[in-house]
Amino acid sequence: MFTGISIANDLVAPHNGLPNNPLIALLTALIASSWCVAFRVFPLDPSRIDFVSALYKQSAHFFGFLLLTVFFNQVVGSIILESDVISGNLTLNPLTISGGLFYQFILGLLGSIGINGHNFLFRAKQQLYEDTKNNLDAWEMGEAPLNILGQGFYDAFLAIGGSGSTMSLLLCILIFSKDKRHITLALSALPLVMFNINELLLFGLPIIFNPTLIAPFVLVPMISFVVVYGVMALGLVNPVSAIVDWMTPPLISGYLATNNSIGGVILQVLVIAIGVMVYRPFYLHYAGKSNIDARAMIRRHALEKSTLTSFLGEVNQSMGGHVNRHEVSQRVGKMMTRGSFVMYYQPQVNLKDPSDVAYESLVRYRTDDGQIVPPMFIKDFHQVGAIKQLDELVIDLVLQDLKRLPLSAGCRVGVNISAESVSDPDIVDYIAERLYHYGVSPTSLELEVTEEAILEDHVQIRQNIEILQGLGVKVAIDDFGAGYASFPHLLKFNFDKVKLDRSLLLNATEERGQNLYQLLAKISEVTGCALVAEGIETEKDVAFVESCGIDICQGFYFAKPMPLEDAVGWASNKSVLESVKHA
Repeated sequence: MFTGISIANDLVAPHNGLPNNPLIALLTALIASSWCVAFRVFPLDPSRIDFVSALYKQSAHFFGFLLLTVFFNQVVGSIILESDVISGNLTLNPLTISGGLFYQFILGLLGSIGINGHNFLFRAKQQLYEDTKNNLDAWEMGEAPLNILGQGFYDAFLAIGGSGSTMSLLLCILIFSKDKRHITLALSALPLVMFNINELLLFGLPIIFNPTLIAPFVLVPMISFVVVYGVMALGLVNPVSAIVDWMTPPLISGYLATNNSIGGVILQVLVIAIGVMVYRPFYLHYAGKSNIDARAMIRRHALEKSTLTSFLGEVNQSMGGHVNRHEVSQRVGKMMTRGSFVMYYQPQVNLKDPSDVAYESLVRYRTDDGQIVPPMFIKDFHQVGAIKQLDELVIDLVLQDLKRLPLSAGCRVGVNISAESVSDPDIVDYIAERLYHYGVSPTSLELEVTEEAILEDHVQIRQNIEILQGLGVKVAIDDFGAGYASFPHLLKFNFDKVKLDRSLLLNATEERGQNLYQLLAKISEVTGCALVAEGIETEKDVAFVESCGIDICQGFYFAKPMPLEDAVGWASNKSVLESVKHA
């Protein structure tokens, strides 16, 4: 499609005859991929009973695509004819301030969607060059004053690093970016940008069709226009008195264009610095979003890899086990590509100070039709080896919600993470980076690990816990008493909080169970950590755990797990009730 349309409309490079229009390349790629998704073509099996009907169907898909190519070719041809008429009738005078700003605006706007503005405005650019040459000749003969605006003005000061003054964007990335991918791209593009060739940045970052970066891409040259014109009009820097080649490196071009004046170099540095500051907020906003998208892509890739590995690992096992594992992999893959994961929050109430409320976050899955699925799917992620990807997803979701949760001073939101994640050497860097990205204080976060994480004396787990606590993140052990963990296991790790499992409270209906619960309530005296009683459902439960000396409770008696909006409303209503009670 791309080749056929380009050749039919003469959109090819003159030196080699190959298609070279980036806009057509993007549009045809988008149309072709959409067609292939909607009308897929599969290898045909002649032995199948539906072979003939499938052959007709796929032949129809293929010829339909050919007809679409012909139609799109006609549309492109019509647009080219209309654009030629428009560009021919478009009257621009880059030698005036208003005309120059409009000329620069059109160049930037066209460049931001992959169209070479200089080709589109060829007549205006050609006229600009001729007028500039005539003015320079007349000035050298003493017959006319030197115009500030001219071909050299635009080339030397408004396209530093290429269209959009992308030298400023490149320096912005190198100075402010924390994204290794963007830094690597900027370093790779630097040799070309030094000669005002910016295609690597345009398509690699990308800038074209990027709603965030289009604004500064268009705006920076226009701001530079005003600054440079003002400085030269005030006589602070010599007007441009030479037309320098557009590939002349920055600073050198400023020096040559202003008749070997260092003032031209300083002016270019000023323009570049202003451009950096204009690009900065737009780039940082885009980098943040790009980072989230990239992490989601990496997470999905890791999930697919682990899913494929687990699938291939079952090939040599029994057919029954193989089919079961494959079904689990399909369920996990479907959840990652359809619907969405959402966080629910259950309060942890301090009996001595009811206004002191923390939360535990609990992941749920929302289907395409809005149904909420309980966390039974977590075992599927464990089974296919993708639990770490789920943990990272949950951490991101909680940190996004954290700023809206009404946390009292010193209170936190607990996030459950698996033994696989807490033993991962990279988990500390991941959590620290995400805290910084979302602007969340580490003192607002608490990680809850399960008993299985402490059953082995894992050096890496201990190191991770100590480093996270050094950052200000609290670490709790969840569901203590539900498994095989004992006091010696607990003493190996310096936990900030121990959450007693509900099963212990259910067994406290008998004297032996009550004695055991009272004994476990003494953990805080030995370890110095806070205690939380889980599974509080009745007023009797509240009275019992309070008699054991436990102040922090969590359970349906206070509130069920709630979506973010409900949790915010619950906290607001609770605050009102507390205010009335104390009035």
